Amino acid sequence: MYWLGPFEYPSKQALLDRLKHFIRSADLGQINHPVAVQKLHLLLALHPEADRKIGVGVDHFRLERNQLAGRGLRLVRFDGTSDSFSYKRCITGVTQSHHGKVCEALRFAVRPQMEAFRESLEWPVKCAIKGVEIAHPNDLHIDHKVAFWRLLEQFCSEHEIELPNLQVVGNGMTLALANRQVTEAFIEYHHHHAQLQPTCREANVWKGGRLQIATE
Repeated sequence: MYWLGPFEYPSKQALLDRLKHFIRSADLGQINHPVAVQKLHLLLALHPEADRKIGVGVDHFRLERNQLAGRGLRLVRFDGTSDSFSYKRCITGVTQSHHGKVCEALRFAVRPQMEAFRESLEWPVKCAIKGVEIAHPNDLHIDHKVAFWRLLEQFCSEHEIELPNLQVVGNGMTLALANRQVTEAFIEYHHHHAQLQPTCREANVWKGGRLQIATE
């Protein structure tokens, strides 16, 4: 998995593909969707020259035609100056952020709930998105009807928690929060609020492509 702040992607390449599609298909001009704007701020912070690019602060982002060909992202600062930036440079070679590790640790914490839901299903299982029968257990994915990142955002808001301030221990599959109290609180919150549904692999790909960068 790859995390852009609290936003989860199957891999870096999946995020690159979503960004490429967004730039090709979104309307030119100022980008106003709040989730898209949030993601672009997170993305820009990963740029190797982030401090210089951000300068006095970013007022808004724009999608514009490049002088030579194609389209590209541009930031406009509070002082009216602007600059282009490459989303590829923001992602390629960047290691998992601390924020991403915290999100991953909480995802691992609720894995038993995901597995229990999987085990409770009776075959044949129908995909909740496509309505088709899932032919094989290997094609079965357990999906959050309300995106995991939204659930996590709601949890943090209600419990007044700042994810970047939390510490993690371990690595890989043993990654966990150092604060067990927060972990237990999220496990309980997920149990009561997560809406899980069975989906097929194809539906997951379709869902990601349909939602793109702005709304997934």
